[in-house]
Amino acid sequence: SALFAWSMGGHYSGSVAGTAYGAGVLTLRRALLLTAIFTVIGAVVGSIGVVGTYSRLLPGATRVDIAAAQLAAALVTCVSTYLRLPTSTIQIYAFSVLGVALATGLHVGAGAFLLLLVGWVAGPTLALALGYALARVTGRAAAASALGLRWLLIVVVLYSGFVLGSNDVSNAASSLVGAHLLVPRLAALYGGGLMALGVLTAGRRTLERIGHEIVALDVPLAATAQLSKALTLTVVNAFGYNASINQTIVGGLVGAGAARDRSKLNRGVIRNIVLNWTLSPLIGLPCAALASLALRALLGQ
Repeated sequence: SALFAWSMGGHYSGSVAGTAYGAGVLTLRRALLLTAIFTVIGAVVGSIGVVGTYSRLLPGATRVDIAAAQLAAALVTCVSTYLRLPTSTIQIYAFSVLGVALATGLHVGAGAFLLLLVGWVAGPTLALALGYALARVTGRAAAASALGLRWLLIVVVLYSGFVLGSNDVSNAASSLVGAHLLVPRLAALYGGGLMALGVLTAGRRTLERIGHEIVALDVPLAATAQLSKALTLTVVNAFGYNASINQTIVGGLVGAGAARDRSKLNRGVIRNIVLNWTLSPLIGLPCAALASLALRALLGQ
């Protein structure tokens, strides 16, 4: 659980502050520090509605089973961070849980899984549409309100850090709640603190990718993408479920970039990111199955 929380923090710094960093509004150090602080706040204050979601995916799972799923998800996330390919830890973890179920014969909570699938599809789609629509508005107002948009971008970055804590801490913390090791509030604090540590120690790689390599960023475009992402995640979280913070920021960037100038989109980078969205969960599935079998054999279960 600690490894998974740390890996998520390092992986998601770009989705929180990469746009502000790429637009020159925040320095690298300030971007990482603000992300870390507001991730902890979001985890503690805003995550209770979703912190138990993944505990319902695999009814009857032992602590060994959940540990195997989290270990596989953490390793796949670390590899994606090293390769600078923003992915969805939510999807990786859900498919890792599915891998454990296939290996052990456990029943998967089909209803919960289907609702998660709806959130995954809706997240980037809604963010792309919002990014496109908002870019039309901010594009017209950019010349008259550049200073205001800089402050808006900073505010939205802070809010995005909050949303990272509220949206993604459940991946690591729900196992502790489901295993009756910690109550939801303490589990959220535990996960949020470790995510913040991941931001500070391993957050630069995805910060560079989001900030500089998807589309050439200015302040209006960066503010538009961040706002579309934050609004999308807030809507999905309001129903007690998660959307991918990386997929929504990429969706927002692509939508806003397409509204402004499609020729400036880095299609090669976007293609590789989207491909990794598909491959990383599929890799997590067999890794979790093997980890579950290995841990059960090691412990004589």
